[in-house]
Amino acid sequence: MDMNETVCFCAGVTVGEIKEAVEAGATSVEAVGKATGAGTHCGGCQPKIAELIAEFKK
Repeated sequence: MDMNETVCFCAGVTVGEIKEAVEAGATSVEAVGKATGAGTHCGGCQPKIAELIAEFKK
């Protein structure tokens, strides 16, 4: 998985930034949004954020 891949183009948030947020305790799309800004604009990336949260929580 490329940690530099952009997940949220509206806020410019990468996979790595989402991973860091999950490791810091963000366990929902809303929490990742508060931590990174991802998914808080158009919302189109929220399903991908949810997938990444599930992956990084393993």
